[in-house]
Amino acid sequence: MPEQLLLPGIDPPPAPLRRARGAAKPRERLPRSLFFAILPPPAVAEAVAALAAQLDGAHSLKAKLTDPERLHVTLHHLGDYTAVPRKVLQAALDAAATVAPPAFEIAFDEALRFDKSRAFVLASGQPAGTAALVAFRQRLGEALADAGFKPERGFTPHMTLGYTPRKVALQPVAPALRWHADAFVLLESHVGEHIYEPRGKWPA
Repeated sequence: MPEQLLLPGIDPPPAPLRRARGAAKPRERLPRSLFFAILPPPAVAEAVAALAAQLDGAHSLKAKLTDPERLHVTLHHLGDYTAVPRKVLQAALDAAATVAPPAFEIAFDEALRFDKSRAFVLASGQPAGTAALVAFRQRLGEALADAGFKPERGFTPHMTLGYTPRKVALQPVAPALRWHADAFVLLESHVGEHIYEPRGKWPA
């Protein structure tokens, strides 16, 4: 670009202001979120929590572990809210009522870290261990779509054990942790308070 000539007595234009790095405030999470999930039976939840503590100690993960009563497999997240609107809650309840409850086995046989979220999770290295779970989630997603929701298509079946800043190699879990799933739930999370409020269960 050619140099701009200035007439006598005319000051040059001011330099553009630069945005200070880090000046933008981080986006705050809304205090409520709504999601469908499958919960393990209490005995399985205790076994999962014990395994998580064992792996945490063995690999010095310094993980923030999930309490046994909050362990779950997320099916569909329905959004974050200041307060969950009544219409959204009712639409979710009505959609779930059209889906036959689960009746299948879930099996997780490996533990690994999702590097992007830093979540340390149980997952399955064998598609057969979660094939029925994937199919059930698909059916629930179709019912939610019919009700006006926009369910996410991507799905990696897993159960979050906790969060760790440290990378860890995939750990085989033998024998696999397995249970028979016969119900699913709609939970309202009180974000930051470690509270999951049940809003619906099928079968009741």
